[in-house]
Amino acid sequence: MKYVGIQTQIWRNNRNTVILLLMFPVILLGMVLGTIMLLDWLGYFCWDGVCEAGLQATTFHWDVIWRYFLDAMPFTLAVTAIWFVIAYFTNTAIIRHATHARPLERKENVRVYNIVENLCIAGGIEMPKINIVEDSSLNAFASGIDINSYTITLTTGIIDKLDDAELSAVVGHELTHIKNRDTRLMVVCIVFVGIFSMLMSVLSRVLSSMWQTPRYRGRRKNDSAGAGIVLVLIVLLVWATIGYFFSSLTRLAISRKREYVADAGGAELCGDPLALASALRKISNDPGLASVQRDDIAQLYVIHPDEEYDNEMGLTGLVAKANILFCTHPDTPERIKLLEQF
Repeated sequence: MKYVGIQTQIWRNNRNTVILLLMFPVILLGMVLGTIMLLDWLGYFCWDGVCEAGLQATTFHWDVIWRYFLDAMPFTLAVTAIWFVIAYFTNTAIIRHATHARPLERKENVRVYNIVENLCIAGGIEMPKINIVEDSSLNAFASGIDINSYTITLTTGIIDKLDDAELSAVVGHELTHIKNRDTRLMVVCIVFVGIFSMLMSVLSRVLSSMWQTPRYRGRRKNDSAGAGIVLVLIVLLVWATIGYFFSSLTRLAISRKREYVADAGGAELCGDPLALASALRKISNDPGLASVQRDDIAQLYVIHPDEEYDNEMGLTGLVAKANILFCTHPDTPERIKLLEQF
């Protein structure tokens, strides 16, 4: 395996993350543009008077397409922004409620506080809050969107079963997520994917309701406008599904990149890559927290419980490579190999 320095690895992953993140608005606006193009090709803009200008169906009229696209863009971005703000600022409370985490007081565990404080001083990082989850399994995660909400959450199991060097390495990994603003980045990714998921849900419910309404079914047979509405909704649903699929893949790719960066940064912060490799081995045997049953939260864990189960199935070759595309974390043995080369 070719050696790659920690700083080089961090720089490469940061660059790739920026590229991937830019794909989210591109996918969203591409969905809008694609819908307008298809409707223009089907001739559904004739009601606006453009047919009198000699426009015909089954062809593209780019002046019309761009006019509708530019008109739709502000509305699309405004609705997206409102949804984004609401989801962004409620994320921390949702995570705390889902994981049943509670604040860890210094007097409860001076050892943990000393480890976090020493690493914060070494890395020039402001002290985050520390939460604990009553779970005998081993896991940890960082969360928060600003200095007032940045939090490191540890299970009781990881505190009790890792030695000081290993726990310091895990805490260094999570502090790197905070230092690099990964927790904020992943909230942004989750919200973007949630937008497509919401669109799919709403459009599916509307179409189902229209199809099951006797009054509308009878009217639809002789009403071209009604058929047009159904077609528009179906087109939107198809594009929302495509957008959800590709935005999900983008979110997962970003998550995997940030885990590599956090591994490298955590190893550098604690000064002991082998300690983090050892901690990952122990955590992979009992990652726990599966009871949360929310993938958007599980992607924050140092190791995703469900994905570790998939790795135990022994997938190889193209199947393994295809499987990793749908994972929030890189393959744990691969992470350990990278740490052991430093």
